[in-house]
Amino acid sequence: MKTKRLLAALLAAALSLPALTACSGSSAASSAAASSAPAASAPAASAEPTAEPVTLDVGLLGTSVKPVGVLVARALGYFEEEGVNINFQTVSSMNDAYVAVSTGDLDVYLFSSTAAATFISQGVTTLRVFGGTAGEGSEIMAAKGSGITLGSADDLVGKTIACQMPETGQMVLKNYLTRQGYTISTDGSEADVQFIYVNDSNTAIEGCVKGEYDLCITNACLGYYADDFGTELVGTVADFVETYPCCRQTCNQTTYETEFDALVKFETAALRGYAFAREHEEETLDILEEYSGENRDFLRAQIYGTETYTPAMRLSLDPDSDACVAFYQAMENIGAIENVTDVDWDQYVVTDVYRTALADLSAREPDNALWAELTDYFETHNT
Repeated sequence: MKTKRLLAALLAAALSLPALTACSGSSAASSAAASSAPAASAPAASAEPTAEPVTLDVGLLGTSVKPVGVLVARALGYFEEEGVNINFQTVSSMNDAYVAVSTGDLDVYLFSSTAAATFISQGVTTLRVFGGTAGEGSEIMAAKGSGITLGSADDLVGKTIACQMPETGQMVLKNYLTRQGYTISTDGSEADVQFIYVNDSNTAIEGCVKGEYDLCITNACLGYYADDFGTELVGTVADFVETYPCCRQTCNQTTYETEFDALVKFETAALRGYAFAREHEEETLDILEEYSGENRDFLRAQIYGTETYTPAMRLSLDPDSDACVAFYQAMENIGAIENVTDVDWDQYVVTDVYRTALADLSAREPDNALWAELTDYFETHNT
């Protein structure tokens, strides 16, 4: 009972969300963080607004700090400096958010990879994935003392793996295994590797500790608490597939076509926020701690890592179109989406918003090594 209570308490602390409101109503996310943000100079000169700012309705999910560049940009006033008004709204669920984006009630949403593909496969053509929030992030845990090691895919054979259905990493791993010639099952039928769907990370971790599952796949940097859970990190999905998308930036088609400049300004401000976060660890943690209410040490582990913990999650605003399209094809391959043989994913994963924002910042600060670094990555991963 003591272990169970500890597990529940740690998971609650790591994943706690405040009461959420529907995304179609007025803004429910506070913008008070801007007034209390630490004084700091911007990492790039701001653009001079030349017209009445466009307002974009942007959805956030609870108090997740994955969109760190956006959160820092909001706190430091970068959106206003770039000449775009952002009306942040807290949404109640991924599904509600994507319905709102598809109908135009929400301009931009910053989370999920699977939802966009699912909606598109069902005939919703009004979505455009235009940027990133995070990549990778899926950690693989085993019960402490299990002796399980993962050096290759062969080490997964005969294992039962608990996971949540929408989690991107489990889909990526399934696709990898099938491409390597292994069989997988989600219904208990005979196969090389068994995947069992559970409702939440608590169930997955607790079942792993009890011996109900050999392994569990989690996200949100819960591996930081592995020792407290009675588990140990034995690998990541990125050990098998190096680059894959986690949360994406998705917008409405009409917003993309008619408010392209506003999206560029949004992305420019977010990139400036990302740059600030890279250079100002403590000030960034101040912003994220106030926004999320999470433990500062856990925030540090998620965003920067520690001496004993390296986050599997890669924070990035890059569209990663190659990995995104490959992921959607993987979803089709494992049967997570259907009827998409004729879908041109390049139509739905667009790169010009991010490319334009990055080019603008590179022109403003030609000697800034970060913009050159991000440009090199973009050119390699968006072919």
